Amino acid sequence: MDIFNDYKEINLEIINSIKEDKEDISLLEKREEIIKKIFSLKLEKSEIKKIYKEKGLDILDKELEDVLKEKMLSVKEEIKQISKQKQANLGYVNANRSGNFFSTKI
Repeated sequence: MDIFNDYKEINLEIINSIKEDKEDISLLEKREEIIKKIFSLKLEKSEIKKIYKEKGLDILDKELEDVLKEKMLSVKEEIKQISKQKQANLGYVNANRSGNFFSTKI
């Protein structure tokens, strides 16, 4: 079935775009539309599942999930780093605002 090939292609495009840091929401929207079309087919769920496994789409979906999780973790790490830098900068600013730290008067 052609719709399952479309599903496979869009998944590959999404995986590649995530790996290249060029996430595209429209690809996810296209994927959602294809999923809706698959479920609107006049096929039994068991038949859809059979085709899904035969085409290796389950493995591809697992890869997509792994890539998304990896990307989420890297973004979380970036956010933590930025937060630490911001706290350090605020600490330096506050130290300079509190008066002459190295005053010669004793």
